[in-house]
Amino acid sequence: MTDNFVSSRYRVEGIRDSNDVTAALQELYDVFADLGLGQAMIEMTGNRTADLVVKHKESVSPDVADIAAALQRAGHFLLV
Repeated sequence: MTDNFVSSRYRVEGIRDSNDVTAALQELYDVFADLGLGQAMIEMTGNRTADLVVKHKESVSPDVADIAAALQRAGHFLLV
């Protein structure tokens, strides 16, 4: 049985521009390495929230608390 890659999507409040995206992704990088997650991407939506898309193996569940803590360290970014 293969372990397929899937995506999990989260809404993030407070990310307004490319500088915020860079700060958030840099902080998430180390957390993702520790948690065994793949890549992350932030999509600006034009609304008050941005979408955080996390790629990971089906067998790995993203730790939402760790992701939220990393986003807060990066700036005033909140999972909603």
